[in-house]
Amino acid sequence: MVVLGALAGYLLFGAAGALGAGAVLVNLFTPLPAAVLGMRLGPPWGVAAVGLTIVAVLVTSGVVPALLYQVQFGLPAMLIPWLLRRGVSWDRTVFTTLGLTMALGAVVLLGAVSGSGQSPVGFVNEQVDREIEQTITMMNEFAGAEQSPADAEAFRQMVAGMGDLMHRAYPAMLVVVCGALQLVTVGLLAFVSRPIGLPGPPLARWRSPELLIWALIAAGFVVALGTGGVHTVAINVLIILLPLYFLQGVAVVEHFLAGKGLSPLLRGASYLFLLVVSPLPAIVTGLGVFDLWADFRKPRPKKD
Repeated sequence: MVVLGALAGYLLFGAAGALGAGAVLVNLFTPLPAAVLGMRLGPPWGVAAVGLTIVAVLVTSGVVPALLYQVQFGLPAMLIPWLLRRGVSWDRTVFTTLGLTMALGAVVLLGAVSGSGQSPVGFVNEQVDREIEQTITMMNEFAGAEQSPADAEAFRQMVAGMGDLMHRAYPAMLVVVCGALQLVTVGLLAFVSRPIGLPGPPLARWRSPELLIWALIAAGFVVALGTGGVHTVAINVLIILLPLYFLQGVAVVEHFLAGKGLSPLLRGASYLFLLVVSPLPAIVTGLGVFDLWADFRKPRPKKD
């Protein structure tokens, strides 16, 4: 079981590096084999699978990919089952794992740049520029001969224009991506743990901390009116907080879908629909924000 889990994690991690944009979907499942072992058989089994995967990546790809695997996938695969089996609620598990992942990532980043003479900010900007160039190259290859030179140049200018935002908001984007990975891992483990379920509130009753709404409002005003470094900080705060209210909006939707008796499969398809079809994500996020005052899930008296 450990060898199979390690092999599955190794193949998923290797496949993600060769798929380009498709790596996003593969990355969602990369921690799952070891995490399932830790959830079903006990944390030591998941730790053993992660260790074998790290050894395999180290032997075949080198130190840097092995560190990337450990930070991005190995730590969550070990920590999430351990916390859940100890009775820590699923939302606290996600936030705790996210915090420790970001802390470990910061340590690895500082260690990587300490001997190169390059600052962490310069290293991150270099990675962002590389991602932008890869995106432009991939889209040009996808469009092929059907894309005119004018369209190619317009796309390049659009991506370059987004580059400034990516440079300024990269920390928040990294937090959101890592948080989404932990949340998806916990959600997939919820199916493994049936019928016992995970510790913590059902999704239909989940709420973000009430005081965060004031941070959201303040960040929105600063983004609209501020400039300079304060404006950059506000952008990052806004990018981190908005997904929390999207999740609360999903909780409101789950409350009503569960009341209709829909199957988990249909509800899952509905969540995917809400995530990818514009402008539904913005509507769901607004639903989560106004749930603080409207309390959409409050029982309403039935009319006679």
